[in-house]
Amino acid sequence: MRIVFLGTPGFALPTLNMLHRTFGLAAVVCQPDREKDRKGRLVEGAVRRRANELSLPVYQFEKVSRDGAAALKGLRPDLMVTCAYGQLLSQEVLDIPPLGVLNVHGSLLPKYRGAAPIQRALMAGEAETGVTVMKTDKGMDSGAIVSAVRVPVPDGMYVDGLYEALSEAGARLLAETLPGYCSGELVPVPQDAAAATLAPPLKRADYLLDFSLGAETLRNQIRGAGEGHCLFRGEPFKVYRAELCPAAGKGGEVLRADKTGLCVACGAGALVFTWVQAAGKKRMAAADFINGSRIRTGERFENGR
Repeated sequence: MRIVFLGTPGFALPTLNMLHRTFGLAAVVCQPDREKDRKGRLVEGAVRRRANELSLPVYQFEKVSRDGAAALKGLRPDLMVTCAYGQLLSQEVLDIPPLGVLNVHGSLLPKYRGAAPIQRALMAGEAETGVTVMKTDKGMDSGAIVSAVRVPVPDGMYVDGLYEALSEAGARLLAETLPGYCSGELVPVPQDAAAATLAPPLKRADYLLDFSLGAETLRNQIRGAGEGHCLFRGEPFKVYRAELCPAAGKGGEVLRADKTGLCVACGAGALVFTWVQAAGKKRMAAADFINGSRIRTGERFENGR
């Protein structure tokens, strides 16, 4: 069976590796390299770099539906698999492989359709999420469901940890799914469109902390976005890790600053910042920031803007 894989970031690597090891790959398609290093040079994306290490043919198209249909037809795939590829596929491309296109998506569809399902699940405080293998159609993650697996979300997990857990779970799920799907034993089941929720890409506003909100809401925001932005002493300030604290005060007020972290009041409850970054500084443990900043109880953090 000839399989073409489409993926771009690190989330897709376990699926790429599994397909290469277990089923073999005819080629890999990823988006053009966009990230640059400090010298302004383009940096290879994770999937492209790994495909090159495996000596697999690599194709990059600015718009695969516009620029890549002819090349994909020439590869004569029986099946195409996408995972975090980042582009919608036209019907022309979807019709190329006789077995269609399968997508490995980081949520329990129809919940969290879109580009940021992992971040949005954490920001919503979900205790459970998962991975779905669906048969891709022209819509946004709206294709029929082939298989799914549930993945618990521990209370202290942040977006990087959940990315890793779901990427590994997705590779395992696809490995279990492909034999039954290709033989026709697994029949895709249409999604319940009425139950769909959206997970749009994060915008600047999703990182801004508002200390009138409750501590749990803010901690989930930081867990999902990976960082929260606010102001301290009039300068930008980032919070990377925070824990709930059984204390109360006026929103943004520093209630305690010691070796355990920086306890800051919220609209309800409080948060202990444990990893932070002040303006002009590197990311550091909050205790180290406290030691060098002479923070006083009663000082205020302001909402991000």
